[in-house]
This record gives sequence, structure tokens and C-alpha cells, in this order.
Amino acid sequence: MVYQQHHAWYVFPVWGHITSANALIIKMLEENPALVVTYVTHSLVDTRRFPEFPKDRFRLLTFGDPDISKNVGKNTIAEGIAQLSKCWIETLQEACDGTQAWPKPTALMLDQNGSLHTLPQVRNLVGPDCKVYMYWAGSAARLYSFLAPSGKGGFSDWENIVDKYVSDETLRKGRERSEIIDKVCIAKNGFDEFNGTVISIPGIQDMYDYEREFGEVPLQAGVSSMLRETVSLAKATDGVVCASSMALEGETIAACQTYTNVHSVGVQVAPRGWSKNELVVKDESLRAFLDSHGKGEVVLISFGSLVFPTNKANFQALVSALIESKDPFVLVLGGMFAGKAIDPSEISRIDDSGVGHVCNRWVDQQALLQHPSIGWLFAHGGFNSTVESLVQGIPLIGWPLAPGDNAINTAVVSTRKNPVAFEVMQIRTGSAKGKPRRGGSDIVGTPEIVEQEFRDILTKMRGKEGSDRRANAQALAEELKIEKDTVAKEIVSKLAMT
Repeated sequence: MVYQQHHAWYVFPVWGHITSANALIIKMLEENPALVVTYVTHSLVDTRRFPEFPKDRFRLLTFGDPDISKNVGKNTIAEGIAQLSKCWIETLQEACDGTQAWPKPTALMLDQNGSLHTLPQVRNLVGPDCKVYMYWAGSAARLYSFLAPSGKGGFSDWENIVDKYVSDETLRKGRERSEIIDKVCIAKNGFDEFNGTVISIPGIQDMYDYEREFGEVPLQAGVSSMLRETVSLAKATDGVVCASSMALEGETIAACQTYTNVHSVGVQVAPRGWSKNELVVKDESLRAFLDSHGKGEVVLISFGSLVFPTNKANFQALVSALIESKDPFVLVLGGMFAGKAIDPSEISRIDDSGVGHVCNRWVDQQALLQHPSIGWLFAHGGFNSTVESLVQGIPLIGWPLAPGDNAINTAVVSTRKNPVAFEVMQIRTGSAKGKPRRGGSDIVGTPEIVEQEFRDILTKMRGKEGSDRRANAQALAEELKIEKDTVAKEIVSKLAMT
């Protein structure tokens, strides 16, 4: 076989980015037999959980210190990017030296995080004929913030905003430019702080600036730098490959396309994640618990691989509401920090309740979502978990945790014309405790109010509102599948031939 196309991927080592990229690569390799792929990521990624790629057409390269996350006191993000970038350059140098069996790269897929500073050198290596794309593994609603200027709900003009503050001593308040940059890029509203600016993103209901950026988990060092680098990367590449769907975010994707070339390839879930009742939950005790309940009776609680509620009282309120309502539920503690964030006494309370089951290890979430007893996913608003649930027609309850995309993703699914989720509001902290733009009760946030909101949501879940959201989720699942097999497939095929 003479290979004609060669895609080189730079993938940031976050599981949501990894799984999204993997799903798209599988489809591209299927669409174009003449395509080969070089895949570069950090060694901290557990590649044992990767799907089976064609060994003769897929080259996986991992670099860096696999224990980097244990380096306490260091900027892990910056150090990891430095390690990965060095090896990325070396890999492309080798791929372009004219001695390889595969052709030179014909397209680069650059993760939104960490790849900007190598771009000038990379372009010199691959030459002008090689297309360079930014790969966006999240929602179009989040992408919009990086493309639109401040007057339209984004912050792509952040440098102009910073200049305004730096040049005016009254606004500057004696601060260094670097401090102002951080404030402006985190606020994303044309100002240097959250001030109640109304954010209008096509396709979802208006919200205040502090609602869009809410997350109870603290921002990590270096995040501001990554935010502005993403803005620059989107401008510097030939377009954005966006892992979202017209069925889910059509109006938002169309708005993004007014700023750059956006290739909407549909939501990226591995082929196994689209199947129905084919995957098996391997944990025997967990499977026995699920098998003991009827269709759609169980609430699956999973907060992803990186975050877990930091407010123990709020989490205890959720558990109390579930036990009181006698809604069967499964709590998965497979995340990096989940086991340390919950007290052993709370685990015992759940397991002894007669309605709850705790699984304190990583579990195949796609297998769980395919079990007939799972009726709802209670999650943090990560885009990966969101779309894995939606392709199975399972509605969600959103508790945004990580600052950045969790709140906006939850808004996408809970405020659309035909909502497929409920959102927990009273758990908001800090500036996000202001009044919600879309109405409802003021954010009080006491444990009693939080627990009452959980009770109210569980009541709605079992009533007409819950039935409507389930029907909407099932209808959306069909739309997502049709798009995957038609419009999105055409876009994927075209990109695979690049």
C-alpha cells in the first residue's frame, strides 16, 4: 500500500482530549485507507486504555516523565508542555527528513493546549503545503468565547482590553501588565473582573459573566497563559476541527464559523460507545447492584477523572437527598482526587443505605451508560461525559466543578429549546453566588437550601419534567447518530483526505 496522507497529532494529556482525538482518528483511518497517523502525547497517559488502531498505519509516541503529576511545588502544566513540545519537534524533524517510509505530514492536528509556541518552527519543518488545524475537543459554546471579541461574548481582543487598563493609571491601579492580563483573560467579558456583564452566546440562554466561568475547584497555575494561547492558535491555524454536533449546537457552530473555518465533525465518542447493551460492566459487585434494579431506575454519579466536589457538606446533602428519596444510585470514585475527597464514613453510609453502591476504582463509563438500569447521569459538566451520556439517550444532572467549560457545557444541555438536563444552582460559590440571569431563586448556598434543591431536582426527575428531558435526550441521540453517519461523516472523510 502506498500511503498518501500523513496526519501528525499533538495531543494534550487530559483524558477528555485523548478519547475525543482517538475516536476521530479511528473514523479518519476508516474513511481513507491511504492515511497514516503519528500520535504524540505525554507519558503520564495510560495508553493501555487506548482502542485498537491498525498497527501498520498508527504510530503512538509518548514522551516525558510519567510521574510528573507527583512533583509537588512545580508548575506541572508548564513542565509537561515543555517535555512534550521538545519531543514533538524531534518527531516532526524525523518525519520530514526524507528517509522515512511514510510521506511527510500533510496535516497537523494541534491540541488547543500547549502547541502554540512550537508552531513557527513546526511550519518551517512541514512546509507551506501542510494544513495546520487546531483540534477542539470541547463544546462549540466554549470555543465561541475564544473566537468572538468582548463585544460579542468572547475575549479574542484581550490584548486591546489589557492595553486600555495599562494606559490609564486610574484603571491600572499600580498593577503590572502581567497581573492585568491574567484578570482580563479569566473574566472574558471586556473587563478585569466579573461585574455582571451579560454574555450572549447564540444557541443558549443569556447568562452573567460569573455564571459562565463558575467552578468551585481552584484554577491551576498557568491557566491564563493557556487561555490566551488558545486565542492565538485559533487565529494562526487553517481552521478549527470541532468535536461537537450541529444537532446539539447548530446555532453556536454557525456563529463560530463567522470568525474562522470550523469543521464540525460531530461529537466524538468511540464506536463502542454508540452501541446498545453490548458492553459489559466487569466489576461483579457493581454489575450485581445494577442487575437488581429495573430499567432506568439508577442514577449514575461520576465527576470525571480530574475533579470532585470540594464542599463536603454539599456532597453529603446530595447523598442524604438520594437516600431519603430511595432513588437507587451508583457513585464512581475512579477520578484522580475522588478517593481523597470523600470520608470513609460517607462511603459506609452509602453502602449501608440499601439504595446506594460505591465503586472506588476506575470503571468503564461507556459500559455503565449502556446498562439498562442507568436512567440519569449526575456529572460535573465535562464535555466527554456529557456526549457519552447523550449518545445513549440518557439525560443529565449537572453540578459544574472545574472553572472553564463545566458551567457553559451544563448550560448548553439545560437551557436549550428542548432541554436534556437539570442544573444544580445552589452549590455555586464566590462571585457566582449572584442572581442567575435566567431567573429562579437567588443563590443562598446554605447546606439546608442545597439539600432542598437536590430534593426538588429528584422530584422533577421522577415527574413530567424528567420524562420530558428523557424523551428529548432520546430524540437527540437519534439525531446525533444520523449526523454521525451522514453530514459529519462527509466532513470527516474530507479531512481524512487532506
